[in-house]
Amino acid sequence: MPYKILVLVSEAHKFKLFDNQSIIPSALYQEGHQVHVGDIDTLCVHDSVIVCDQVRLTEEFAAGGDFRALCRPYAPAEEFDLVWVLAGTHPEATTDYFQLIWQLNQRVPFVNDAAALFYLNTKINLGVLVPPEHLPVSYVSNDYEVLNRLVESAPDRSWVVKPTNQGCGADVFVVNERDRNRSALLSSATGNATSRYTSYGRDIIGMAKRHTVLQSYIPNVRSNEKRVIVAGDTPVSGFLRFPRENDNRANATVGARYEPLQLTAEEDEFVRSLGKRMMDHGIFYAGVDLAFPYVIEVNLENPGGLGYHQRLTGEDRSSEAVNAVITALRTAGRLS
Repeated sequence: MPYKILVLVSEAHKFKLFDNQSIIPSALYQEGHQVHVGDIDTLCVHDSVIVCDQVRLTEEFAAGGDFRALCRPYAPAEEFDLVWVLAGTHPEATTDYFQLIWQLNQRVPFVNDAAALFYLNTKINLGVLVPPEHLPVSYVSNDYEVLNRLVESAPDRSWVVKPTNQGCGADVFVVNERDRNRSALLSSATGNATSRYTSYGRDIIGMAKRHTVLQSYIPNVRSNEKRVIVAGDTPVSGFLRFPRENDNRANATVGARYEPLQLTAEEDEFVRSLGKRMMDHGIFYAGVDLAFPYVIEVNLENPGGLGYHQRLTGEDRSSEAVNAVITALRTAGRLS
């Protein structure tokens, strides 16, 4: 059954090849759906109707192109069977953005619920989705002293320090008790509160503390970290990734090497069970970072995997992915 689907992206006037923001709309179109691409940064409310700049995808644009002259300004965003959010917005607009997509989600089903995008697309709440036995030892705190004592108390353990709500390898560090940069990195990660209060005073600069994640370093992450794209409860794509010799980060965006994905039977079974847990929380498409038996992160907004798989193998799994999403949504009663 074809559906009328709105895919919300950033910079909708650009249609980029080998990026989710073009791969997924194209796959939906190829499967017979009526697909409109909307610019998420233009979401507004006009007389109680949520609107955004849009353009309907046609065969002419399935191979890439420029939407600039074809956008329908402030067209209704509510006249759809389904909305697929594939982008965030500027940090200063985050509160308004989430309130707008939440309101839209009250009127139209989402692939990933607006509440899930807000509450679960974060490293803070990973434990809501992942069973504790599959989580590395982790702490979330804005207290430098607490985190510093944790690292000092385990001299034989390394830790990953990373922001709670950033991605693509931004400000990710590995520290241990012997690292001379450890105190400075933990101070920076938690906002450099002591130095900033001393220099300027809290009355002037306000709250300086910032939450960060301290996560136990998983040794096999260098040889067995996998990005798995999960559609419904089905692993449909992904890749195996390896950090550079002089880097601890395995993000493809910072130059990590990647190879075709192969899941063991045990990994496949676990990913499918995790997919079922995610669907219970309104998540029907995600990128899971797996160093089995541990889940490192779950990515909901725009998880890369389909394009990297196609680059590596020449195999396009985008239709398989979108069909699995649609089937899972229908089975869950979210689509007629």
